[in-house]
Amino acid sequence: MRSAEPALHIELAWVDAGGRVVLRPLALPAGATLGDALAAIDLPALREGLTAGRLVAAVFGELEPPTAPLFPGDRVELLEGLRVDPKVARRRRAEVRQAQKGRDRR
Repeated sequence: MRSAEPALHIELAWVDAGGRVVLRPLALPAGATLGDALAAIDLPALREGLTAGRLVAAVFGELEPPTAPLFPGDRVELLEGLRVDPKVARRRRAEVRQAQKGRDRR
């Protein structure tokens, strides 16, 4: 007897070490959840990043719990957390610009 073929085709997306966006198709059984998709990832670097908390999973950019159902054509994105709060980064850039203006006047 032939086993049933996966009925849910999604896309897995992440940025590799070289800064390139990688898209990889992933086939799952019907009714699969985000947690099922994460469990199906076979690349050690991605699994380690998820386990260590450096990567989080989102569906089309929206953070979802592992129990969230997936639908055909969904894109599961593995995202790195922010390294710096955007408000803090903006403040630092403004401080650098102010300091540069002060040097330009001398």
